[in-house]
Amino acid sequence: MKLAVPLILIFSPFFLSQAHADVNYRIDLTQPQHHLAKVEVAFPRSDVKQLTVNLPVWRTGKYQVLPLGDAVRHFRAEDESGKVLEWQRSASGEWQVKLTQPTKVKVSYQLYANSLGQRVSHVDGSHAYLDASGVFVYSPDFRDQPVTVSLKVSDAWRSYSGMASEDTHLFIADNYDVLVDSPIETGVSQHRAFSADGRDYELVVWGEGNYDLDKMVEDLTRLSGQAKAIWDGYPFERYVYMVHATSGASGATEHLNSSVIQRPRFSFRERKDYLGFIKTASHEFIHTWNVKAYRPKGLVPYDYQQEGITELLWIAEGSTSYFQSQLLLRAGVITPKEFLDDLARRITRNEQTPGREVQSVAEASAG
Repeated sequence: MKLAVPLILIFSPFFLSQAHADVNYRIDLTQPQHHLAKVEVAFPRSDVKQLTVNLPVWRTGKYQVLPLGDAVRHFRAEDESGKVLEWQRSASGEWQVKLTQPTKVKVSYQLYANSLGQRVSHVDGSHAYLDASGVFVYSPDFRDQPVTVSLKVSDAWRSYSGMASEDTHLFIADNYDVLVDSPIETGVSQHRAFSADGRDYELVVWGEGNYDLDKMVEDLTRLSGQAKAIWDGYPFERYVYMVHATSGASGATEHLNSSVIQRPRFSFRERKDYLGFIKTASHEFIHTWNVKAYRPKGLVPYDYQQEGITELLWIAEGSTSYFQSQLLLRAGVITPKEFLDDLARRITRNEQTPGREVQSVAEASAG
């Protein structure tokens, strides 16, 4: 039975008194030698006495409190005339900027970006990976406002994101909630575009490795075209598969319009290794519906400054894992034997886990 895609409720509960205006982000990545970037944020005119500025305390797709604010250095705030404004840090990931009169506010800071394994931020001479939850501050007063993100990068770099793009290195989003769930990959990478079932897709691979781009595109095309076997529609028009071929970091994260998959650079050629990659791609793709288009109640609406508590992660992850190999089998990417072998391993693992006798899956997944 197909599942209909509900409306995505990604808007914040805040109501704005300010006029409709964009929040403009600029990030300078032209001196990456020490994993550093310079970030500037221009907020619209505000008439409050104190403007709250936040960096989330957890990353989208990883619902765990992280010290993301510790990566911010040299925080500075100015009014629209360039006058420096007083501020103080009031909590983890929170700054209070004092305003003496209605004004636009520009916030700037240096960002230390060396959290590749956490899939938060990473800047070096070959690329930058930017997850907004660990890169771009926001103000609750302007969380619903449209945003633009401009990147200053080397001429040899190319930039990709699931967000809409107005230029090579300029992205736009309806609000901060979309930005925070639409990572950016920029740098020297390999890129392929393809389509499936009326939707556009891109594959972006950073790093050298023993992968076969043609094989990846072929199988991702087959996989992507099978979404119609479960759901009646798509929560996106365009989707980006980002792959990092690395020498250490591994893991994957789902997002609204993209996913990032990290694999050891020489773990693509052998069949068992390749199956690990394509199953991960299927898992994260399914999350676009299951956890992004519809979410566990305890996580809605997102509160970026507090941890979210839910006992439904077992079904969010478990049902995703249930479907991942089914889509690959339907697509002809894996064989019936590979499908059954994977199912047998999962059953055996569960039967051999003593904890299932003393703790429910809801208790185990609470967080």
